[in-house]
Amino acid sequence: MIVKRSKVVKIPGNEEWSGYKDDLDARHAHGLWFGKSLDDMQPLFSGGRSIERGSELLFMPRRAFQFYVFAFAQYVMSEAAIGDPDGASCFLNYLTAREKRDPGSVAAIFSRLEQTIDFVAASQARFDASHDIYGDFTEKAEDFRKLIGATHSTHDPEDQMLDPTDDA
Repeated sequence: MIVKRSKVVKIPGNEEWSGYKDDLDARHAHGLWFGKSLDDMQPLFSGGRSIERGSELLFMPRRAFQFYVFAFAQYVMSEAAIGDPDGASCFLNYLTAREKRDPGSVAAIFSRLEQTIDFVAASQARFDASHDIYGDFTEKAEDFRKLIGATHSTHDPEDQMLDPTDDA
């Protein structure tokens, strides 16, 4: 479950996407994701495309990633993800890969991802994910927790992205 805040979070703009032009993969992600809401991205995960979407998250600038990873979280929690073992497995694997590639990028938002990680780890059968092919989701989640244990921060970058004009 994604924890909602009382304030509206802005869709990442030019500032959050800063540096994307320096990386071919980030440019591709920008072309697909820029200006879109989390809901806008949902149809782009289904139909076996969750692996691609997760891969794009790996190369986004940090602040864009820290917003858009919640589109993936929203997808794996949805009815559309039932029977999508690649999506569920990739969600856990890409969190680990992103943290290794950009230490602190996932740890900083872990508190908001934790319920989704726990849900995926406990719901391997929901995704029809064979242990022989996809490994054990519970172990993957535990390994991820160990990875971020030393780098977890209570600073949440979403605080910088709150819309100051929203009075909610």
